[in-house]
Amino acid sequence: MADWFSTTVRGQDCAEAALRVDWGSTPLGDPAGWPRALRSAVELCFSTRFAVLVTWGPELTMIYNDGYRDMLGSDLHPRAMGAAAPELWGQIWDDVGPLFDDVMRSGLPTWDVDLPLLMDRSGFVEETRFTFSYSPLRDDDGVVRGVMDIATETTDQVVDRRRLSTLSRLSTALHGHRSDPATVARVATEVLLEAEDVTEVDVSLDVPVDGAGPAQPSPMAQPVWHGPLLVAPLAPHPDRAALGSITLRGTDRRPLDETQRAFLLLLATTVSNAVAEADEHRRRVTHLRSVSDTLQRAMVPDTPSSPRWQVRYRPADDNLSVGGDWFDVIELSGGRFGLVVGDCVGHGIGAAASMGRLSSAGRAVLLAGSGPAQTLSMLDDFARTVPGAENATVFCGIVDPQAMTLTYSSAGHPPGLLLAADGSTAWLAEARSVPLTLPHRGRTEHETTLSPGDLVLLYTDGLVERRDTRLRTGLERLATVAGAARAETSLDALPERLMDDMLADGARDDVALVVYRAG
Repeated sequence: MADWFSTTVRGQDCAEAALRVDWGSTPLGDPAGWPRALRSAVELCFSTRFAVLVTWGPELTMIYNDGYRDMLGSDLHPRAMGAAAPELWGQIWDDVGPLFDDVMRSGLPTWDVDLPLLMDRSGFVEETRFTFSYSPLRDDDGVVRGVMDIATETTDQVVDRRRLSTLSRLSTALHGHRSDPATVARVATEVLLEAEDVTEVDVSLDVPVDGAGPAQPSPMAQPVWHGPLLVAPLAPHPDRAALGSITLRGTDRRPLDETQRAFLLLLATTVSNAVAEADEHRRRVTHLRSVSDTLQRAMVPDTPSSPRWQVRYRPADDNLSVGGDWFDVIELSGGRFGLVVGDCVGHGIGAAASMGRLSSAGRAVLLAGSGPAQTLSMLDDFARTVPGAENATVFCGIVDPQAMTLTYSSAGHPPGLLLAADGSTAWLAEARSVPLTLPHRGRTEHETTLSPGDLVLLYTDGLVERRDTRLRTGLERLATVAGAARAETSLDALPERLMDDMLADGARDDVALVVYRAG
């Protein structure tokens, strides 16, 4: 072996492999006869810790240093030393061969960043990424005789970024769905099935429909590995009852090392926490819904005994079954009926409590003989003492079936709708003023004469208001829908028909509805 070659490779772990090669039997021949350009390239290769590959001659015979050896995995070193690059890299030659050809032909260097290559270098086909440049190696006459590859493997960085992106997408997707375990399981499965680094996903829930968790902790309190398959309990802590399990398998194109195991465990933990949070939310909602249902039954009055009245209450979708909307129909002396439809700001138990107190006060004032305007004035004073009752809107009226009149006053409430027997419509928009507790110059009232067959329709704003639509548009739609429904539907079915048609896309707010037919 030539002294210069022995001296050049000294200090490298690859030295033994380089010195063991019978270079005389390769296309390059004995190193003693190598051209000066090749010797210079080899000296450069073994003088740096950067990954460098030198290929020379038509066969592109390979010489490389320790940095490049790491890219050969566990199977290709040391036989790559002195081998022909097209033969050793046959599996990826369709990808890199044209780059070698371009350099040999043009004499110009290449540049690639994070180039993906599927390589079989450690006993399995794995995804790899490289940032590298192929540079021409010229002989003394300036003719390109070889190619130098200076490379950096970026596989870990690319895969780490991708895994972090998957975790970010998963967390973002689950953020808005942490109220239902089944939705969490579905969303998590959809996101992970799209991830390059996950090839199998199964989220199995064991949560009864009534919301009660499993009676005993799951016997599988810790994650278990079945080869490349991770099976983990859906429980935030080992001592908590599991709500099910998640099964994950990573990509076979990456080794099942500690990094991949940690990634899959982090995915499982993210899903587990989201399921646990959703289940806890559901438990709270179930409890509050039970409380609110009881309140609702206590607060919503019975349907009036007269068949001329129809009343309905519908809570907002995805909210508790009680809110700030209410109605009341009160039988007064002389066969008259007191009528109140109102709306406190907000939802939930607090709004329901305010609503209940206002409803009771309104009923008491009407039973004491007050008219609509006086009732609203007294509710103004009362609402100032009730937290949460500020800015409540109220429509108050008295129906006199014998006189065929409706006398009413409105504190900022949407106008009632009169569907006349002759098919015409009119809005009950007189005697309107500001919501309760706001400054005003006094409450007034207005009397409307009714004809036999006329329908009076009163409601809360959830029936007509939409965030993306003007109120006027909602009112016009109500008049159209109510007119058509009135012609096609009996009185007892009219409220359901109106709600179905007006709330076809769901109830975003509570809705109280009262219908009266003059007789």
